[in-house]
Amino acid sequence: MNLKLHPIQIEETNPFDCDLLARKDEIENLTALVLNVNSPAVLAIDSRWGTGKTTFIKLWEQHLKLEGLASLYFNAWETDFSEDPLVSFLGEMNEGLKKLIGTSKLSKNAWSKTKAAGKQLAKRGIPALIKIGTAGVIDADKIVEDELSKAMGVLAGDALDDYLKQKDSIAEFHKALSEFIKSSAEEKPIVIFVDELDRCRPTYAIALLERIKHLFNTEGLVFILALDKVQLGHSIGAVYGDGIDSNGYLRRFIDFEYQLKRPEIKDYIDSLFSALLLDEFFAPREKYNELKYDKPHLVNVFYMLANGLQLSLREIEQLLASINLALRTAKENEYIHPALLAFLVVTKNMKPELYKRFISESGTETEMIEYLYTIVPEKNRQDSFECALVEGFLIASKKDRFQSVESEHLSRHKEIIENQEIEYTEKKYSDTVVNVVNRPVGMGHGVDLKTLAERIDLLNRFKFPDNEG
Repeated sequence: MNLKLHPIQIEETNPFDCDLLARKDEIENLTALVLNVNSPAVLAIDSRWGTGKTTFIKLWEQHLKLEGLASLYFNAWETDFSEDPLVSFLGEMNEGLKKLIGTSKLSKNAWSKTKAAGKQLAKRGIPALIKIGTAGVIDADKIVEDELSKAMGVLAGDALDDYLKQKDSIAEFHKALSEFIKSSAEEKPIVIFVDELDRCRPTYAIALLERIKHLFNTEGLVFILALDKVQLGHSIGAVYGDGIDSNGYLRRFIDFEYQLKRPEIKDYIDSLFSALLLDEFFAPREKYNELKYDKPHLVNVFYMLANGLQLSLREIEQLLASINLALRTAKENEYIHPALLAFLVVTKNMKPELYKRFISESGTETEMIEYLYTIVPEKNRQDSFECALVEGFLIASKKDRFQSVESEHLSRHKEIIENQEIEYTEKKYSDTVVNVVNRPVGMGHGVDLKTLAERIDLLNRFKFPDNEG
């Protein structure tokens, strides 16, 4: 059995074979843009956390390779331990562009010059421990306090010398990089993907952006930045102050922005069910009459929740992984009410305090039903069997066969059914709720909420790490 989802494996000869989100058209259209845009250029793929940016650009990178374009994938987050992003960036280029670098003596020499110039720039950037004004560097480890005033006297001259050396090094770097591109890329752009920029340390993220702008603004290079502009804006504010116009700042670096389209969530959920082998889990249960609809109930209720809450792809993966773990603790013929289980797992993650109140002995179904109604708008509710199913389970889970007073929600639905003036669709919804509440389960009546809560609470002992943005 599969307890977790494995990272996507991209087939080198057919990358879209594993494309669960139908991204092929988007990638082909963006490839045409890259081939026709005037370089240098920077394109930002802007999408919030967990929407599949990493998978998108990895698919795109492999597609470019099949199209004969040189490309490089650079994960900024994995390298933000470095003092200067230029060091790690050149190192990744050295590895990722080996095929281009090794094509001729001319390109090898040009790349050697590029690395040498880059090293000089990096060396001048590393000792910037104390900055006074906008230029000039003082090494705090070498200058003791009583010599600081003496150093201040020569600061202006040192700053000018350092500025001129830096300027010469940048010019040398640009020249060497241009020679390398001309000698190796055969008049096609080199596409460099920068991923996870918004997860980096704020200072590292800003330094990398500025390095790209000032050092790699070279004809023949196209940068693709995968980022969340809102989150990156927080990083900019952390470095330059909350009053800065982060959008205006980013416009200095980005030429075009592209928003990933929202994929078909139903297809994606179906693919995750297959990946987790949930068909195999539910198959033996189908021989029991009371359990044979467990799988479609789970699939359709989870789809309803994902759609209503506008869950990100990452949230869908993590929630479904949690539900899968909870299901795997049940025996083949055990009642686990997957539709209710899914709603409880989602609520525990989205509204933990609401979940705690509900599962407590004194908790009632009222708040949970109100929350359910915010997920499924009234205009869609009457035709939603899944919403009625969950509402019925919520009432049943708090029903005590020995209690003298009936739930106000159950009474309301019974009144609707009896009311001759109410339309059939509304009555049908109420009829579903009442049938679910009154359906006998096992040897008792209703739903064993305590056991369900124990299954869900077991999930607290598991961790689901974030792998991609």
